[in-house]
Amino acid sequence: MIAPSPVRPAPTSAVSRRAPAPIRVLVRAWRELRKMRTAIILLAILALLAIVGTFLPQLPQNPQGVMGYVLRHPATAPWFARLGLFDIFSSWPFIVTAVLMYTSIGASMFIRVPAAWRRAVDPAQRNRGLGAEVASIIFHASFFILLFGVIYGKAAGFVGNAAVVVGDTFVEARANYDNLSEGRLATQHAGFQVKVDSFSASYWSSGSPKDFTSRVRIYDKGRVVESANIQVNHYVDYDGVKIYQASYGWAPTLKIETPDGRVVKDGPTIFVGDPQFANGVFKAPSAGPAEQQLGATAIFIPDPQISGQSIAPGTPQLRNPILLVRLYRGDLHLTQPQNVYSIDTSNMDLRWRGALRVGDTVVTPDGYRLSFTGLKPYTDLTINKDPGIPIVLAAFIIGLSALLISLYLPLMGPEQRLTPPKELTG
Repeated sequence: MIAPSPVRPAPTSAVSRRAPAPIRVLVRAWRELRKMRTAIILLAILALLAIVGTFLPQLPQNPQGVMGYVLRHPATAPWFARLGLFDIFSSWPFIVTAVLMYTSIGASMFIRVPAAWRRAVDPAQRNRGLGAEVASIIFHASFFILLFGVIYGKAAGFVGNAAVVVGDTFVEARANYDNLSEGRLATQHAGFQVKVDSFSASYWSSGSPKDFTSRVRIYDKGRVVESANIQVNHYVDYDGVKIYQASYGWAPTLKIETPDGRVVKDGPTIFVGDPQFANGVFKAPSAGPAEQQLGATAIFIPDPQISGQSIAPGTPQLRNPILLVRLYRGDLHLTQPQNVYSIDTSNMDLRWRGALRVGDTVVTPDGYRLSFTGLKPYTDLTINKDPGIPIVLAAFIIGLSALLISLYLPLMGPEQRLTPPKELTG
């Protein structure tokens, strides 16, 4: 057995004592940062931030869910947005913590790798302890392989989402995404089609969603290549592209007719927010000149709880659905950039407001006819391509194997220790 050298505190040089206070603070911070204990703490913080990302909807995967969260939590949502918690892996807390962690690991390896090499060329220290030390270095190096895999996956891949009404088809191409984030090295999209045949949801006794499933068929070059059910945590993988079930909602159809009988709006419109209390807008620019354009804001409640003159949302189940509508006339300003899920009604006139059930029709005092003609569910799909996953998986296997070797190799024979490197003992 090779006895370890006693660990002695590093002597404080006269230069260090004369250094300004900020320099001394930086030197001490650097010494703390290169300790493996610091790297473990930073790794725990990263894990905690990742957990936060599982509880909050994320913009790259579920922008409609983020919008619904903002509408429901006007007090906390702005603070979460400032911290970047709606895009946790691109937020400044996550990036700063990751940079510090990799700096800590790199600084530690900068000391340990030369020390291990000097031990390797010393016959007196070639033992199981040295093997465990080398395995430990490989374990820490696997974090950099992991980082390369993540960066390459982001650079060469993409993530986006698309809300597809039941019966419609989504074509996997740039122009068809509701929200798309691509890496600089991303290549052309696959171009296959996803047709949503049906959607079903099950609920707990309390009325909250238990599970929801989209039944889809995937077409490639005009032929069906796969039929599958997409559920939460059960994605479909085709041609290297993964399709996830993110959320769902409702798409009411409000038919709008002008006094002269022209139909200026007729088709399902996607509403955002919680399924039990969703918001949406209907825009009819073809109703006439700018001052005669029509727009409607609406709230859809599938299970309204009515008490006297008040209406409150209930469960997301379709029991007695109602559409609360406000019809406006005026300039929609469609020549300006705007949110497709909102209308600026500040310079528009309110012409009618009221409640409609499926099948109801109302004629406003101006002669406009509003009809709540139908209702369809839609499914919100997250589509992701990440070519860096094999590299990440390899990094995990290498790191786990090296960790097990570094932990158990010294136990396979007589206890053997290594002399601590002078860089760590002073």
